[in-house]
Amino acid sequence: MTISPILRILPVAAAIVATSCGPKAGVPAPEPVAKESFKSRKPLLKKSEQGEVSSVSLEKVFAHQQSGDALIYDARPSVLFNQGHIAGAINTPASVIEDVIEVRAPELKAAKASGKPIIVYCSGPLCKDSRTVARRLASHGYSSSVFSGGWEAWKAAELPTE
Repeated sequence: MTISPILRILPVAAAIVATSCGPKAGVPAPEPVAKESFKSRKPLLKKSEQGEVSSVSLEKVFAHQQSGDALIYDARPSVLFNQGHIAGAINTPASVIEDVIEVRAPELKAAKASGKPIIVYCSGPLCKDSRTVARRLASHGYSSSVFSGGWEAWKAAELPTE
C-alpha cells in the first residue's frame, strides 16, 4: 500500500501550525523572554510618545494592499511566511521584532512622517504574534493596526497572495 505524498507531509504541517503562534491546549508554553532583554536593546519611550495599537478590517487591509499605501507586516515565523503570505507583505516574526525595528527604522520613520498605515497580521484570530509585534512597534513610537483575521481570513476570501 502506497501513502499519498500529501498524507506524508500532514504530520509535519500539523507540527508547524501547532507551534507557530503561542501556546495551545495541552502544549507547554515556552519560557517567557525576560523584559530586561527588550530594555537593553532600546529604552521604551514615555507613554505620551508611544504609538497606538488599533484593529483593521479585512476590507480595509485589502484596500491598502491594492493601493500599496501601507506597510503590511506578517508576524508569522519565516517558514509559514515562505509557504504563502499577503501579496507585498514583509516578514516580521515576533521572535525578532526588535531586530526588524532596528533594520527597518528608516522605512518606519518615513511611514510615520507621511501617515502611511502600518498593518500587522498573523495566522488568525487566535494567534497573538500580531499583537506582540504591534505593541513592540508602539513602544518605539509607531502606531499600527492589527488585522486579527490574519492569513486564514485572507486566504478564505481568496485575495492576492505570494
